[in-house]
Formats: sequence, structure tokens, C-alpha cells
Amino acid sequence: MLNLSDIVQLVLLSAVVFFTLGYVAHHFIPRWLQYGEYRLLPPKYLKSAGMLMRDGFLSKIKK
Repeated sequence: MLNLSDIVQLVLLSAVVFFTLGYVAHHFIPRWLQYGEYRLLPPKYLKSAGMLMRDGFLSKIKK
């Protein structure tokens, strides 16, 4: 049977492990997502709608 001290040790150990893994994954996961988007949606399908330009008080989209 687990004592209270065993449970506290498990919680602290898992916190240390998961915070460390989260910090490391924070730097690598965005690169994987960007690579996945590039592989699944090639640039020819990711065309921008244009640039938003301001002329006085009006704004229009130039294509």
C-alpha cells in the first residue's frame, strides 16, 4: 500500500519529468507542425488574398 510520502514523491517526480519534457517540446513541436503543413499543403495551395493597404480612411485589398 502507498503511503502519503510515496504519493508526494510520485507527484513531484512526474512534475519534474513533464515540465522538462514540455520545455524541450516547446522548441521542437512548432518546427514539426510547420514541416507537416508544408508537406500536406504545398505552397501552391496557400496563396494569400492580397495586401491590406490604407488610402486615407478607406482600406481596400489589392490583389
